[in-house]
Amino acid sequence: MAIHVAIVEDEKQARADLQAYLDRYAQENSITFQIDLFENPILLLDNYKPVYDIIYMDIQMPYIDGMEAARRLRVLDQKVLLFFVTSLTQYAIAGYEVSALDYMVKPVQYYSFAMKLTRAIWRIDQSAEDALIIATGSHNVRVNLRDILYIEVQDHLLKYHTIDGVFSEIGTMSKLEAKLDSKGFARCSNTCLVNMKHVADVKGYTVTLIGGIELRISQPRKKGFAAKLKDLKASQMIL
Repeated sequence: MAIHVAIVEDEKQARADLQAYLDRYAQENSITFQIDLFENPILLLDNYKPVYDIIYMDIQMPYIDGMEAARRLRVLDQKVLLFFVTSLTQYAIAGYEVSALDYMVKPVQYYSFAMKLTRAIWRIDQSAEDALIIATGSHNVRVNLRDILYIEVQDHLLKYHTIDGVFSEIGTMSKLEAKLDSKGFARCSNTCLVNMKHVADVKGYTVTLIGGIELRISQPRKKGFAAKLKDLKASQMIL
């Protein structure tokens, strides 16, 4: 499987250098990269599809700078690994505000590039199945499973309540439940699927999530919900 990479850089030579480093790394490590080049972040963000594993982003660019582009990117894709490439280290350090994995100072040296890329590929391998792509209608959004609080269904519309807001798509709760069954999710009612890792407390027929959100537990679901919560806590103790 190819690792999908985007290079967002307005300087032609800098784009070429990063692509050459990826080609060299691929040859040395028997890895395939699918590389897309963008001269500015607008070209990346317009009609963005969350298919990238890694994005290399310059900070000083026309139209919008890399930091603002990264903020917009995170609305659409929480999972993609982001590297800033810049001449100004003070701006690169601020990249942690948008969950950038790391930064590289121009001129980028291959040894440093390869070391950081190796770490990124390890992260990709570890988290390959820990995200969902939500087809909202206007665009697709990739969301980390850990960031989903709960999902409710209303007339075949699935509403994903996440730490970054609510995203909706057409679907059925039964199919989604089967997909997330082994990922730590359980139904507390016919219309609500809860991320058990966000459960703070259960009292009677009310489950309280971290942050204070309260959801109703239906009578038919109570026993199964309690059992899943117990299993999750037991597995965490083992780990």
